[in-house]
Amino acid sequence: MLNEGERLDDLQFDGLMLIQRADAYCFTSDAVLLANNVAAGEKDRVADLGAGSGIISVIIAAKRGAHVAAVEFQPWAAELVRRNAQLNKLEDKISVYEGDIKGCHERLGQFDIVVSNPPYFKAGSGEVRGDVRSALSRHESTCTLEDLARESALLLREGGKLYMVHKAERMAEVLTHLTLNKLQPKGVTLIYPKPGREADTFIVTAVKGGRAGMKLHSLTVYDEEGNMTAEAAKLYGKI
Repeated sequence: MLNEGERLDDLQFDGLMLIQRADAYCFTSDAVLLANNVAAGEKDRVADLGAGSGIISVIIAAKRGAHVAAVEFQPWAAELVRRNAQLNKLEDKISVYEGDIKGCHERLGQFDIVVSNPPYFKAGSGEVRGDVRSALSRHESTCTLEDLARESALLLREGGKLYMVHKAERMAEVLTHLTLNKLQPKGVTLIYPKPGREADTFIVTAVKGGRAGMKLHSLTVYDEEGNMTAEAAKLYGKI
């Protein structure tokens, strides 16, 4: 199933594999941690906004049994999601919407859960790496944080949940845009790469129409020797 310039990565859980393009943006541990934080059931409808190669969609569909609509703007990436669903025998669980996140609720309807690992950098900021495919995955060129919050609110039913991972330095922006769109932040998990290091990312869980009140959590991914901590390993499914 591999084309030129592609590689096959082992997700190290129940035989799951993922095709990725070596010359494009590849998933990181942020996406894996986010996907494993999503509390979804077999009856839930999940929208994966900015699906990339499908890492989050594959994990949620395989581990939770939920039905996932993968929304992806870039045609090459949308095709990868389709192929990765086929590779992991998840065609009945993952559907692909190739198009802009903005306005996708008009075609897709409402969902129980929205999940997103969006571009971390504003358009024109941050380091530009690789070609246009990588740039679109890393920068808010076609969909801003404000756009994402608004569309997530439109996609979610009342009481539905949003799960998002983002850079810690942009936490204030994220929480502000969610609140303005009536997505009440209920939990924030600060992600620390190692002991003694500052948190570099965070995962936020928000509820549409939820009451005010938020709990803070923390997760350290690796110990001082570079081994994955028991808490992170449990999320990955290794324990």
